[in-house]
Amino acid sequence: MYIKTLLLTIAGTLALNATYAQDKLFKKNGDMLEVKVTEITTRTVSTNGPTYTINKADVSKIEYENGSEDFFSPTEENRPARKQVKYGNNIISVMPMQIMTYDVGVGIAYERVLDNAGILSFYLPVMVEFDGTNNNSFINPNGKSYPAYYVMPGLKLYPTGSRGVVRYAVGPNLAYRTGKEYILNYDNLGNIVGETEETSTALGIMVTNSLNINPTKNIHMGLELGLGFTYFNKLGGVEMGTDALAQFGFKIGYRF
Repeated sequence: MYIKTLLLTIAGTLALNATYAQDKLFKKNGDMLEVKVTEITTRTVSTNGPTYTINKADVSKIEYENGSEDFFSPTEENRPARKQVKYGNNIISVMPMQIMTYDVGVGIAYERVLDNAGILSFYLPVMVEFDGTNNNSFINPNGKSYPAYYVMPGLKLYPTGSRGVVRYAVGPNLAYRTGKEYILNYDNLGNIVGETEETSTALGIMVTNSLNINPTKNIHMGLELGLGFTYFNKLGGVEMGTDALAQFGFKIGYRF
């Protein structure tokens, strides 16, 4: 009789423990709930006891009464890797509108990244300034126009590197300018009696600031502002003194 009573007591205790056994549900906000998990779907976790339905996206893990665990937070291996854009080291651009020292113009440019970090680039713009050396065109009786041609090799320094969506750069440029210009001839009474064409040649230095935009790995756009002066400026072999140099414009190109 004693043994029978003991066995019934043990069975009842085990049944009672099974009834109240709890799972531990950990939420991503740090909360922990002791519940009995009854169902897990693709979107929710259902429990009994009191009845809960919990958004599965809010659950970090579940520790079951039998010691097993389910994890719901994505691991580092399963998280999608951030896509890295591989920018090319070469840029070819067209300059559809340039405001130069005396007039507007157009141009093309080539840029080559020189180092692995993308800090330093070689830069070579070539531009044509319409009526660029003819400062007296408003009194030119023949209506002639003399464009000026610019070649401005230089360097671009990118403080944060050139590989990114928006990057600032600054750097020096040598400026070579050449073109034709006319000189008016006067008689003793001050009347214009003719004109002489002469070659205008100048060398100078500029500092160029630029805003560089790379919306995709192959599309390049930019704004530039360069200011400087000449240290060699001759017209027909005659030294003309220091002259200003200026350039502002927009460019769009292909990066590869």
